[in-house]
Amino acid sequence: MLKRSKFALVLFFPVLASAESLTLSCNGNGTVMGTQSTTVNQYDFKNKENKMGVAQTQVRRPFSGGSTVEISSGTGRMRIPDPMMPALMSGDNNGWYPIEELFINDHEITGVVHINFLSQPKLRIDRLTGKLSMSGGAGDFAADCNAVEANKPKF
Repeated sequence: MLKRSKFALVLFFPVLASAESLTLSCNGNGTVMGTQSTTVNQYDFKNKENKMGVAQTQVRRPFSGGSTVEISSGTGRMRIPDPMMPALMSGDNNGWYPIEELFINDHEITGVVHINFLSQPKLRIDRLTGKLSMSGGAGDFAADCNAVEANKPKF
């Protein structure tokens, strides 16, 4: 029964069987959460003195950047744009993060990029337009992707 279900998977999703590896180079824009500090002056009428303090607010900071997506043998990994790198890293991974729940069909590639225990943005790549969208965790990113042939010189 197990052999039959694997065979059916190959019949209905031929892209999984035929695509041994895929490398995408993606460039775009996004936003990340940041902290903005502001100095606040306030006059205390009762004590007749100025009081100074610092107020902090959460803001979204825009950025431009690039990423790389690699898919090989049914597993995927992604290099995220530098501004999206979290302060709390989850081990030495050479800048690569696994794509979990990877799903591939003729129209899209989806998954969850596991950056750390707090940041696991959802990833979607439209295979017809080359548009990548990633959101969740501490920010979002939208990019245009192009296939790269890893072992072939560009020119």
